[in-house]
Amino acid sequence: MKKIDKFKEFERIFGTQKPIIGMVHLAPLPGSPQYDGMSMNEITDLALRDARLLSQAGVEGAIVENFGDVMFYKKVPPETIAAMTYVSANIAREVPGLVLGMCVLQSDAVAGMAIANTVGAKFIRVPYYTETYVVDAGLMDSVAAEVLRYRKFLNADVKIFADVHIKHGYPLSQRPIGQAAKDTEHRGLADAILVTGIATGAETKPEDVKEVKEAVEYTPVIVASGVDEQNLPAYKAIADGAILGTRIKVDNDTEAPIDPQKLGRFMKVARSVWPK
Repeated sequence: MKKIDKFKEFERIFGTQKPIIGMVHLAPLPGSPQYDGMSMNEITDLALRDARLLSQAGVEGAIVENFGDVMFYKKVPPETIAAMTYVSANIAREVPGLVLGMCVLQSDAVAGMAIANTVGAKFIRVPYYTETYVVDAGLMDSVAAEVLRYRKFLNADVKIFADVHIKHGYPLSQRPIGQAAKDTEHRGLADAILVTGIATGAETKPEDVKEVKEAVEYTPVIVASGVDEQNLPAYKAIADGAILGTRIKVDNDTEAPIDPQKLGRFMKVARSVWPK
């Protein structure tokens, strides 16, 4: 794919060259270890609250993620797919201004693609897309070949946003992040590449983002963890977008609701750094 195509598609999807993408972290879903009997309507209402706040603040996109389902399966069961589809369909209907993405943890890209195609989401986030990683769940192998073919099978208009050297994971290859990103672009055919810190909510090193940006040729690069109003300016010239999560939550707790005041402060800075 030519360079201009990926960036044009990126801008077409989000309506801007440098989007801000929020996170909708779901409460524990039925069947997961910490599920406490909350009804699907209650789980959906919590998700809708955060999605509406993001949309009202001017955030372009939101990723729906089963964050409450620890410890995560490598391949999720049917009840998780059903629950995530239910919640996401409600968000798509009730908050149409948000560009939706899906992330099915641990890294079930095929399930994410199926849900996204069903509810009209425009992209999926895949934490372990290329390479093999050591993680708390064991070894995570590349899912790129499988999900690329599944997307083709569905004829789905769903982009693949792939992490490289993702938080909480340790690549067996131990090669520079720029090399990993280059393979993710050329061999993994990713539509965007995500760079994170070492853990959820941990600040992403600007030098890592810069190395990835210089390594890839025609793929947008997104800073994908630990972003807040203080550090966003550091990514101004080296990133094509940002994912906003833990640092706009109450008490910086990933499982807590979004703090509207934190979100408002962030978006004020974001619009000065990356004007629409």
